[in-house]
Amino acid sequence: MKPYQITISLISCISLYTQSVAKTSANIQKAFDKKYISAKAICRGGLSIDYSLTNLLKDTLHIKIPAGWRFNSDDPKLDYQDILVTNEQIIVLKPLEKKMIEINGYCCEASKSGPIKGIKYTVGKQADSSLTKLANYININSFDKNTIQYSVWAISDNNETANITSSNDSITEQLRHFVALLKGEPLPWYTLLKKSHVSPSGTITDIPLKFKANFTYQINETMYSYCYIVDAKGQKVSDMLGKWILPEHNNYEAVFNIKGLKKGDYKLVLEGLNNAVFERDFKI
Repeated sequence: MKPYQITISLISCISLYTQSVAKTSANIQKAFDKKYISAKAICRGGLSIDYSLTNLLKDTLHIKIPAGWRFNSDDPKLDYQDILVTNEQIIVLKPLEKKMIEINGYCCEASKSGPIKGIKYTVGKQADSSLTKLANYININSFDKNTIQYSVWAISDNNETANITSSNDSITEQLRHFVALLKGEPLPWYTLLKKSHVSPSGTITDIPLKFKANFTYQINETMYSYCYIVDAKGQKVSDMLGKWILPEHNNYEAVFNIKGLKKGDYKLVLEGLNNAVFERDFKI
């Protein structure tokens, strides 16, 4: 073989190799803006999306779906809950490939109807700055799904930050601190453990389970005390066993089973010698 034939062959091989490994990487918003992809989003039931992505390029495409990507309901008749993605995902599409992926997220419109299978969603957009900051924080930490959902509602619906807790609160305490700072509010003086149940149709049931508070009191003498919760009508709805409290040890931990209590205004009361030693309002 002549030298120039070898050179041509090498160039051809390099060209073929380059074509085979050619790829484009982009955030999904850029991919839409540059028309690298087309997409459709259909609810597969509950807070889950069937996301159909089509690569319009002749290159392999690496797409990043960032934490904080938000799917908005696109149903013309009913306004279903929007869905927030809290974990970054990388999707690889071969040249001109169409791929269906499942995207799971969290409700970010607590007062609206639960999504049902088959309804249309927009192809997505980046959420506002507060929800994006929260999603990025969740993305690099590990929390259970229930805790994540209540943290999202604390931002999206301005629900109580105190609801961000779990059975092991040492793990979720830092998330509660982060959300309170993000909202520009003081850290809650109590925590209220709730359980969110999402039905197959997407309907959300909010179940309160446990109220917990650590607070200080001021007394001048040792006395026997009672700690209890009253509703907006002043009726006692939950209480603890009475115990002696001391002037020199003025920290009190209150833990109540509140399962079955309805949403509304409540008050925690610590009473001694028929007088309130401590009382403070809270909401369920």
